[in-house]
Amino acid sequence: MSKVYGLTGGIAAGKSTVLDLFRQDGCVVYDADQVAREIVKRGTVGLKQIVNEFGEDVLLSDGELNRTKLGSIVFGNKKQLEKLTNITAPLIRKQILHTIKQARESNDKEIVIFEIQLLFEANYQIYFDGIISIYVPEEIQLERLMERDRISEEDAMNKINAQMPIEQKRDLADFVIDNSGNINILKTEIYNLTKKL
Repeated sequence: MSKVYGLTGGIAAGKSTVLDLFRQDGCVVYDADQVAREIVKRGTVGLKQIVNEFGEDVLLSDGELNRTKLGSIVFGNKKQLEKLTNITAPLIRKQILHTIKQARESNDKEIVIFEIQLLFEANYQIYFDGIISIYVPEEIQLERLMERDRISEEDAMNKINAQMPIEQKRDLADFVIDNSGNINILKTEIYNLTKKL
């Protein structure tokens, strides 16, 4: 039976890098963003529901979802975003829980890491053997986000403030990875943590 851990952290905390390093250390990794993309692929129930709600305009000529078009409809419009979330959130949750169940029931004694940005916010912590949170001080988070997204300090702070505070995620976690140093420090930290899991 595999052990399954949830991974979370604030925006620009380095989740993709951390997930890659866990993969390199032999862990099986999953990403909720990937699940979110899969549940709206052509031919899925999710995409059909989105088209029913928002119209054929949200489709590309090949029948796939036009993310740019859908984004322009929902972002900045709370009501429309809520409609989209009401379609996608249950489908994402169902797929994540199915994947966790499959991992637990497999005969492999693997360590499975599942990255979920809104892990605590969506109450996923109850499904895992433990929660790992990636932590960086807010000033580093701000700097990295401005650089990554090429946005102003004000826009970056708005994105950071839209989420649960990174300190709160750190305090709620069973394990904390400090990603404020360089990549070699991070590699060592993840290697040591993997040995403990």
